[in-house]
Amino acid sequence: MYNRPMRRTRITILAAGILLLSGCADPGSEPAGQSETPVPSAEGAAPSASEVSASDTERYHALMSGRMISDNYTAGVQRTYDMRYEDGSISVYDLDGVYEQSGNFLHMIQHINADGIQSETEGWYNGSRMYMTYNTVDFYEDMGLSDAKEVLLVNTEPCEVQDAMLEGIAVSEEGSGTVITLTLKPEAARSLFDSRYDIYGLKQYKDYEVTSGTLIQSFDAAGNLTGDQSEFRSLVTVDGIRVDITAATSVSYLNVGETEVKITGDQQKKFDTFVYYQDIDTDAISDADITSDYPEDTPEATFRKRLVNRLNYVRQSDGTYLAEFNETESYRVDFEHSLFTYSNRTSRYVYNWKGDQGGFGDSCTVDFRTGAHSEDCDESVLEQIDAVRKYFAMELYYCGLSLDELKENAQTE
Repeated sequence: MYNRPMRRTRITILAAGILLLSGCADPGSEPAGQSETPVPSAEGAAPSASEVSASDTERYHALMSGRMISDNYTAGVQRTYDMRYEDGSISVYDLDGVYEQSGNFLHMIQHINADGIQSETEGWYNGSRMYMTYNTVDFYEDMGLSDAKEVLLVNTEPCEVQDAMLEGIAVSEEGSGTVITLTLKPEAARSLFDSRYDIYGLKQYKDYEVTSGTLIQSFDAAGNLTGDQSEFRSLVTVDGIRVDITAATSVSYLNVGETEVKITGDQQKKFDTFVYYQDIDTDAISDADITSDYPEDTPEATFRKRLVNRLNYVRQSDGTYLAEFNETESYRVDFEHSLFTYSNRTSRYVYNWKGDQGGFGDSCTVDFRTGAHSEDCDESVLEQIDAVRKYFAMELYYCGLSLDELKENAQTE
């Protein structure tokens, strides 16, 4: 159970993402949604699905068919395998990343902790060639778009479950959005897990069985898909020891229809120095130079750590964290006051994650929980405040976290 998963395509140093959509929607369909809010946890955050109601399934399929579909979008992704052995030992495979697509151009970043072995992967795809950096080793491989998507180890395309696969369904209204909880029949859970969600290859192990499967899909007030989460429980036997495995994935959508992926001239000059994948010096692949990336005890502590390690923020003397992009623009994170500030010359836009509120000076404030805002807000200012909230959500995605996680953390302090 300690072997690391491998890709089915030619880049053999990366683990595989299996994209067969058994029992799901058209594989060509892209995810939809315009909010960065992730789906709730599969562990009790939404009502359990106990029966299959015709009205609920009709509502579900109407939402799936009515969502925005675009091949320009951003997704924050997570994947976890939690393996509990009968002898009390625990093994964990944990991944987080960011995926951006703009037509045939892709950009992705993945951070993986495979039971203590860390790796970092960044890829740029230009429509025919994938340029990869894997633990500081640079290489390229020619491939089609479908193979390029497999480099990301979480499927970002949503699955529309057929009614015959359902053991139960629950529809709940949360805030201004809708959350659909789908409980799968045992045989459907195994089929879907084997074909779509399992990159580890659990079915190769002895006494393999999938004991449960749950999907949670969230939609905003406009009917756009904002999140897609799965959780499957399974059992296998390894060397005579029974292992209880929880496998989970989470995809949170942002900037649907708005994402742009471009490769600059300077980037291409760097990519031109990459080696062909078959010429990689495998002895150079190591995690020795990777800064410790393990999560801390709380989302806030993890965010502080990864702002510095992943995003190169600099801690200031006042305790805030600052990232300067040029002479005029910067981001600042103030944990004491739960504030994120975007500065551009003399203009400062703020977002308070504890209260889920944004503002621009004294002239305009927005409450994202209700949609209310002060009367003196210009439309352009409202759009920029909303954009700043998305900037902050992206910083969290890059750090393997979600806005909901940080807000919940702030409420407990």
